[in-house]
Amino acid sequence: MTTTSRHRTLMGRRVKMTTLALLATATVAATITRPPIPNAEPDTSPTMAAHGVEAPLGTVPWSQVGPGWMLAMWSPVPGSHTGVLPPPGSPTYQTATRTLYLVDPAGGRYPITTFAPPGDRPSPSLVDWSGDGTRALFSSDEDGKTVVTQVDLRSGTKTTFTVSEPLTRPRYTRPDGKAVLLTTQQGLERVDLAGNHQMTYPVGKDFRGYLATPDGTRLVVGTASDLAVMGNDGVVGRALPIAGQKDCAPMRWWDTGSRIALANCRNSAGSQLWLVPIDGGTPTALTAPNNGKNGPDYGDLNAWQLPAGTYLQAAGACGVVFLAKLNGDGTTSQVSVPNVNSATVVVIGVNGDDLDLQAKAGCGTGQSLIDYNPASGTSTVLLGPPVNGGGVINALPYRGQK
Repeated sequence: MTTTSRHRTLMGRRVKMTTLALLATATVAATITRPPIPNAEPDTSPTMAAHGVEAPLGTVPWSQVGPGWMLAMWSPVPGSHTGVLPPPGSPTYQTATRTLYLVDPAGGRYPITTFAPPGDRPSPSLVDWSGDGTRALFSSDEDGKTVVTQVDLRSGTKTTFTVSEPLTRPRYTRPDGKAVLLTTQQGLERVDLAGNHQMTYPVGKDFRGYLATPDGTRLVVGTASDLAVMGNDGVVGRALPIAGQKDCAPMRWWDTGSRIALANCRNSAGSQLWLVPIDGGTPTALTAPNNGKNGPDYGDLNAWQLPAGTYLQAAGACGVVFLAKLNGDGTTSQVSVPNVNSATVVVIGVNGDDLDLQAKAGCGTGQSLIDYNPASGTSTVLLGPPVNGGGVINALPYRGQK
C-alpha cells in the first residue's frame, strides 16, 4: 500500500436493492461546511495521532476536528480467504464488540465508545454526524420499531429513544442537530432528541427524500414529478421542475454555496443525474441517460467534483457499486484504485483533492477506510486491514465533505 500525505486543500434491475440503499443514504444526508468543533476546554494534546496509532479519547485535539476527519464503525471480525475458516476463538458477527472510532486525516484513530455484541439481532448502524460536530446518530430496526441512539463524541455517553415503526431513516436537522427528521408512514416528521413529536411536513406519498440547506431553514424535497422547496416550518415554496424527468431525489449540494442541488431522476430513457439551481434557474444534465442495460455502469447514483475531474458512485452488476469518472459526453469510465482488491468501492466523501473510500485493501473479506488521491494515483489505508485488522462496517465524513 502506497502511503501518501493527505491533501488538505481542499446505478437496472440487477442492482435494485443496492441502489435503493445508497440512494436512501445519500438523499437524506444534507451537507454543510462548518468550522472546526468549538473547543469547550483546553486540549490535553494539540497533536493529531499519527498514521496507524490508536490514542485515548481524552487526547483528541477537538479544536482541530473538521474537514478530513471521519467517524467509522469497526469490527474485529477478521477477513479471510474464501473457503478458509477463521482461527478457533476468532470473534464472529454474533460475538464481536463494535467500536466507534474518530479518525484523523493522517490515519490516527480514537475510540469513542463500543457497542455490545448483537447476537442474532441487528447491530446499530452509524447514520449521521451532527452539524455542531459533537454527536453521532445510530439506528437499528428491532421488532418492527426503530431504535435511535445518540452518542456524545466527547464522552461516549449514549442516549436512546424508540420510534413505533421500522425503516424511518433518522437524520439530524441542520444546522446543529437539535432535532431529528424521520421518514415515516405519515411522511416526513421532526422529533426532538428524546423522540417527542414536533411537526409533520406536508409531503405526499410520492415523497422521494429531502436535502436540507446548511442553515436548516429550507428543505429541497423530491417528488414523483420534480423537486420543490419547502420551509422548515412546512410552508411549500417554489417548484423546481426538470423537463422530461420524474421520480427525482435530491442527493447532495453541488456547490459550496448550497445553491445547486444534485438530483437523481428517471424517465423512459432511464436514470440521470441533474444539477438543479434552487433559485428556479434552468437545470443542467450532469450525466447522459442510463437505461441500465449496458454495463459496466448500470446507473449513476451520486457524484463529486474534484480538481482531477468529476467522480461518481456507479451501480454495477449483481449488487456491486464502484468508482467511476465522468467523460466529456456524460458517460463514465470505471476507475481502478491502487491496491484495492474488491469489485465494490463505496465513496464515503471528499477531502480537498482526495476521495474517502470504503473497500477491500487486500485478501480476505475485511473492509478498509481508504484515502485516494486521483491526481497522484496513490492511496492510503486509514482504518481496517492492514492497519488494525478486522473490518470497517461503515463511515461518515465530517460535515460538508459527504
